[in-house]
Amino acid sequence: MSKYAVETSFLGHRVPKEVKLLLKQLKTVKKDVYSASIDSVISYLTGNESPDFSRELDASRPRILFGGFYCIITKALRHRDLQKTSFVASLKELNFSDEVVEKLVEGLFTSRNPLLTSSPVEEARFRELDWRLDVVLSNNYLAKVLQPEILVELKLEKEDDITLHLSQQEFHALRQSTAKVLHDMCQLREKKFMSSK
Repeated sequence: MSKYAVETSFLGHRVPKEVKLLLKQLKTVKKDVYSASIDSVISYLTGNESPDFSRELDASRPRILFGGFYCIITKALRHRDLQKTSFVASLKELNFSDEVVEKLVEGLFTSRNPLLTSSPVEEARFRELDWRLDVVLSNNYLAKVLQPEILVELKLEKEDDITLHLSQQEFHALRQSTAKVLHDMCQLREKKFMSSK
């Protein structure tokens, strides 16, 4: 698998864990099993009920198949301009068999597929962030608590606001995770393949 192919794949810079698990499972499953799993994912994404794995004797295999194909299909749908040739090339770089690729192409790139003919789903867009620090002086059990609590309110466009109540430890974990993401994004921007020139 070439480094360049993974970096430019519709799956992203790193192959998702769900796809790696799927590749291992596909070595031991028959065509009718993975075909039914792909159909199940497409059916679920078009508004039907999610599959029930509780009746399976070994529920781990269908869960892995469903999760892997769900990851592939949803990531492909996020790229509205994704061409069939690029889709096929990316999957073959990951050593998917021709039969699996053909079934995925059939499910995704048919003119009858409502996932492709419907308007793209709009993701929630961040508009504003408000926060404040509250200190709990006492509660029903203790006369003196003095416990800090951070209230964070996320305001989104065309969506309901999200309010988070964070302890001091949770706030520091969120702050550190955000800093790490920003650091990784800066490093990624410096990579040659991300350059627009």
